[in-house]
Amino acid sequence: MNGKWIWLCWSLWLAPGWAVETLHVVTEDYAPYNYLEEAEIKGLGTEVVEAMLEEAGFEYNLDIYPWARAISLARSRPNVLIYSISRFPEREDQFQWIGVIAKINFHVFALAKRDDIKPFSELSQARTWSIGTVRNDALEQYLMGRNFSNLQRNNNNEANMLKLLMGRIDLWPVSQESANYYVRQAGYDPSTLKIVHDIEDFTGGELYVAASLETAPEVIKRLQEALATIRQNGIYDGIVKRYR
Repeated sequence: MNGKWIWLCWSLWLAPGWAVETLHVVTEDYAPYNYLEEAEIKGLGTEVVEAMLEEAGFEYNLDIYPWARAISLARSRPNVLIYSISRFPEREDQFQWIGVIAKINFHVFALAKRDDIKPFSELSQARTWSIGTVRNDALEQYLMGRNFSNLQRNNNNEANMLKLLMGRIDLWPVSQESANYYVRQAGYDPSTLKIVHDIEDFTGGELYVAASLETAPEVIKRLQEALATIRQNGIYDGIVKRYR
């Protein structure tokens, strides 16, 4: 190989957008999709994202933060991936959307013993009660966008669950899977809670992995191809089955 060809190869490899860089991957505590256990970040979403990154061949650092900090990093720095994130119009232009990593449906929960809180058909009926939300997450923004002012903002859903159990909030909007996980972690049975409303017009029932806007298009393409590969070769389905 002559010297010019070697120089050209290295120039392409090191050119902006082509160099393989260490990615910073951020998430929040939102079990069972992503959560911290014995100093290790686990969960369905975590396993899917790590399998995608391994398939793509990228090195990465993975950190778990309060959601407000995680999403701020993903909005402001290059080469940042964020999961598990809901996709809706207000966020569409804030990230590069790599793909779906999990299905999800959201509900509004109350304590089963609260006979004064009956199931309701319209979300607007929840204005009567105090609602626990996670600061700056999609559900909180969804409620704020509908002019809800009866929100108690917290750093994570574990705090929401504890406040619900202690009677410090009345309602908790969250997925069934997450509610079950946090209640069991606190030593209670999921039957301690009841669903009083299904949130049907929110997010389309999907969680994504996304990248910051300054992440190179070549990186996005490679990650999208890797995500498609683990869906095709059975790795994705194997991960999902472990969390059913």
